[in-house]
Amino acid sequence: MTTVSPDLPATRRRSSPLSLTDPRIVVLLGALAGTTVLTVVLGITDPRAPLSYPSRFLIWNLFLAWIPVVLALAFAVVRGRGWLIPLGLGWLVFLPNAPYLVTDLVHLREGYELWRHVLQYGFAAWTGIVLGVVSMRLVHRRVAAEAGAVVGWLVMAATVALCAVGVVIGRFQRWNSWDLVHRPDDVVAATLDWVRNPFSSVQSTGVGLAVGAFLALAYLTFWGYEAVAAPRRARSVRGGVGHSA
Repeated sequence: MTTVSPDLPATRRRSSPLSLTDPRIVVLLGALAGTTVLTVVLGITDPRAPLSYPSRFLIWNLFLAWIPVVLALAFAVVRGRGWLIPLGLGWLVFLPNAPYLVTDLVHLREGYELWRHVLQYGFAAWTGIVLGVVSMRLVHRRVAAEAGAVVGWLVMAATVALCAVGVVIGRFQRWNSWDLVHRPDDVVAATLDWVRNPFSSVQSTGVGLAVGAFLALAYLTFWGYEAVAAPRRARSVRGGVGHSA
């Protein structure tokens, strides 16, 4: 059984290469896939209107929310540094789709099958936030390893701010990630117009700030949880035990 030297610096242990076969990563992605499937099943089995609006769009939004995780996984494990910029930009373009799922709760209406829809949109919102946080954590680790801890946190702060803007232009201006590819000039112009006068629509600005705060606090919660688990992992390393918590 391979052991880790207790003299190995903590920073080096934390920046160890990501293994996609790590059981914890497999379980994490499996759990997120599970909540995704539950969301889809609740939409398909709606006795009144299977896959009607807005359920079918919720499923599409879930698909878009998975794209940044795939790109973040590639960003975390790719060896060639030349790939980091295109993968990072692609990740940033699609990342707002993850917290955007929280705003789909606006479609909840009291009435027929209310509890079904509460569960469906609740599963979707949870999945979106966790997918966003997981992808941010993957990118954060790689950026910090390449450029240092300060740069890593600055990138995360900028990411949260850009996600808030992305949610606003997606929910209220009805742009999406594909429009950044096909109509980038229009998207940038509309975004700058809102940024220059954010109080022209108090509702959209408020939603953007709230979703940004939610994403930031969710990220800090998961990041802090790693510190809670770290002492146990450290004891395992010092004792020469091959497993971690």
